[in-house]
Amino acid sequence: MACPHVAGVAALVKGTHRNWSPAAIRSAIMTTSDILDNNQEHIKDIGTGSRATPFALGAGHVNPNRALNPGLVYDVGVQDYVNLLCALNITQKNITAITRSSSNDCSKPS
Repeated sequence: MACPHVAGVAALVKGTHRNWSPAAIRSAIMTTSDILDNNQEHIKDIGTGSRATPFALGAGHVNPNRALNPGLVYDVGVQDYVNLLCALNITQKNITAITRSSSNDCSKPS
C-alpha cells in the first residue's frame, strides 16, 4: 500500500508546487520523511525487531505536511548525471552505454 500513498503525497506536492519537476517532488518527499515512530524511537525492522536499516526502511515514513514545505530540494536531471560522469573522466563510450544516447558531449558542461 505504500505506492498509492506516496503517489497521493506526490500529487499533493505537485498541486502546491506546480512548477516543480518530478526530481524535486521526489526530493521533497524523501528529505522530509520520518525515521522515528510515534513513540519517538527509531522505526524497527519487523523481521528482526532491531532498528531498521535503509534497506528495510527506505527514506522513512512519508510526512505529507512536511513535504509541502521541505526547505531545500534537490532538482537533478539527466544532464546533471552526464556532467558527473564527465567530471569523473568516464569514457565517452561508457557514458553512451550508460545513457543509451550518443548525443552526450563532455566538452560542454552545463
